[in-house]
Amino acid sequence: MKPYKIILAAVVSAWVLTGCDDEKMQWGKPDGRGDVSISDIPLNIAEQIANYDFIKSYAAEYMPGVTIGLGLDAALYLDDPQYKQVADDNFQLFTMGNEMKHSSVVGGNGALNFATIDRFFDAVPAAVSIYGHNLIWHTQQRASYLNGLIAPEVLPAPGGTNLLDKSGLESGDFSGWPKNNNAAGISIAEGKGMETGANAICFDTSNGSGGEWKTQLQSSGITAIVDHQYEISFYIRAEADGGEIRISFSGMSNGYPWVNGAKFAYPTTEWTRVVYNTTTIGSDFTATDAQVAFNFDMGQTADMIYYVDINTLQVIDLDAEPAEVNLITNGDFETGDLTGWNPSNPGAGITVVNSEKTEGSYAAQLIASPDSSNEWDLQLQTDALALTAGGDYTLSFYIKSDGAGRGRISFPGFDNEWPWMDWTGSGASGSFETSAAWMQVSVDLTDVTYKSESNTVRISFDLGKLPDVTYYLDDVKLIEKAPDTSASIIRSGPIIIEKTDEEKKTIITDAMEAWIKGMLDHCKDRVKMWDVLNEPIGDNLQLRGVDFVPAETGAQEFYWGRYMGKDYGVQAFWFARRYGNTGDLLFINEYGLETSPAKLTKLIEYINYIDEQHGSPVIDGIGTQMHVTLSITREQINAMFGTLAATGKLVRVTELDVRVDAANPTAAQLEQQAQVYQMIVESYKATVPVAQQSGITLWTLTDNAREHEYWLSGDAPNLFDADYGRKYAYKGFCDGIAGRNIGLDFTGDDWKNAYPEED
Repeated sequence: MKPYKIILAAVVSAWVLTGCDDEKMQWGKPDGRGDVSISDIPLNIAEQIANYDFIKSYAAEYMPGVTIGLGLDAALYLDDPQYKQVADDNFQLFTMGNEMKHSSVVGGNGALNFATIDRFFDAVPAAVSIYGHNLIWHTQQRASYLNGLIAPEVLPAPGGTNLLDKSGLESGDFSGWPKNNNAAGISIAEGKGMETGANAICFDTSNGSGGEWKTQLQSSGITAIVDHQYEISFYIRAEADGGEIRISFSGMSNGYPWVNGAKFAYPTTEWTRVVYNTTTIGSDFTATDAQVAFNFDMGQTADMIYYVDINTLQVIDLDAEPAEVNLITNGDFETGDLTGWNPSNPGAGITVVNSEKTEGSYAAQLIASPDSSNEWDLQLQTDALALTAGGDYTLSFYIKSDGAGRGRISFPGFDNEWPWMDWTGSGASGSFETSAAWMQVSVDLTDVTYKSESNTVRISFDLGKLPDVTYYLDDVKLIEKAPDTSASIIRSGPIIIEKTDEEKKTIITDAMEAWIKGMLDHCKDRVKMWDVLNEPIGDNLQLRGVDFVPAETGAQEFYWGRYMGKDYGVQAFWFARRYGNTGDLLFINEYGLETSPAKLTKLIEYINYIDEQHGSPVIDGIGTQMHVTLSITREQINAMFGTLAATGKLVRVTELDVRVDAANPTAAQLEQQAQVYQMIVESYKATVPVAQQSGITLWTLTDNAREHEYWLSGDAPNLFDADYGRKYAYKGFCDGIAGRNIGLDFTGDDWKNAYPEED
């Protein structure tokens, strides 16, 4: 008896079953020559499926040397024993969905975090291969890190704009800058500043650590103005990664405000600009003369050496000039009502309350109903806004909830109505999560484009994804950004000098090399196949990030393509070949090839270009994702596999699933789905020469909604149902591998294997 012999009632009822009971049914042969034995009684489809072996057993027998894989959710594999058991039993190779991508591994300071990857490697049986997915993709980058690398040079503000008195620091005189703790560890480091010959403040925590305040330098005082916002900024680096520092305040009742996070910086060995904007200075003084100073609290981490560039150290009054104009009427809800807003889908109620707010007297309260399940089930929109086509804006707001919540912003009227932005800098681009703590979200809307000539847009807060959650929304702002210049003064602040395109190209190329080298060095003992480049060709047949800006990146850039140009793919494969194992198989991966011959042609053209730039083939294989529907035809599949095979490269199906466009498919749909799975495997075997057959990977394990929150939600595309029951598609896939109907191997003697044993 096999572990999956129990057939769910839903499966059994989906097909017309032939009953078999050796105690009650009387069977006779057609010629009347006596009863038949139980061996002569055919099994129904459900009973046949229960008797099938594991997928990898058929793969080993009928497709030796070809790996049958699974694209899985690493968290489910690590935390759900049943999920892991089914995956281990059936597949020869695993692909993690997200955990090996740039945004999942690279931190805001550029450090690589392999904790989840290592845990996964340790959990996967040694006999199961691991596929690296993926090194370069336009939708998942650690944008904050890459953007920081190419950030403009910041020069000191012109005379009179910096509120700090630094007159003695350059010469080592700390008059007016008290060394409150670990005085011996705070000094002037000559020539250690950013520019040649510039000086820096050196903080050595060797004898002053174990608490932020244990190494502390206080700034000179500034006379703050009530209700003004101030910006503290400077460049900092460390002699080693891993340190943790913060800013605190003297002269204020709240000396440790949680603005930008209490521990606001983790300095690296590269110069990094720290910008600390506070809304609290000027509102809670402890002295009548409003003298405020800030403290460098550097003592949390032992045995660290930090350098703060003196030239870039400044405090600016951001309200010294007229405030920027908020284009959203009543964005702070201080009218006490919803003036300027439209509760288009009110859920369980949308009102203005004075019980929760970031500042002022009021905030909006939005309550999701008990049956809320779609983002649009709770929706608050602004009045129509007439924004400048092609303009650049910044949208910001504060939001919290009474428990774990989830929301997104949509823009009815824009061509890209549902942008996949990295809302919070965490890498989560589809939506953002909320909690009981106020969170500020700020995103750039770049080159706005309307989908009609109306030239108006509404900003829509869509908060209905989760039921019974109460949200609070406040301080919503939409500010038009000033045009960029190569050297411009921001308010009364520093001079900003942009890096040249060539400088940015060098920096981003170096970042790509460091990323690929770091990944391959760490994973080389476990990973021998990589998706080096994922989805380079757009549906418009242009090169993503080079010929056009992918909409999926939202307001962010596709840094590799934007700054490295067409050769970003050339460089990616060069680095992967240079730093990987000898013999690693390097793939380029794309979707939609089975339905778009033109896209396939463009992909092959780019592959040829990359190979030609290397002087010899550097790309070993082509991955075709194959997220298909029931309408796909054998002719389409044959044509695609034939074209792929003609390149002479390995051919791998990397992300196979078959959409049925129904959460509860009919028996006919389930049978048709099984036929599509079988057809694809049969076409692969018949059309791709054996020497070029790399394998087939199925995308996600089951139809359970937890695997389809962000992918094919409300569908049933997999071989296993929501409860790990084998579907008709399981039989179709296995029959395709075997090249025959395996179900005919079973006789009436096997019928009991489909049912639980009785006591």
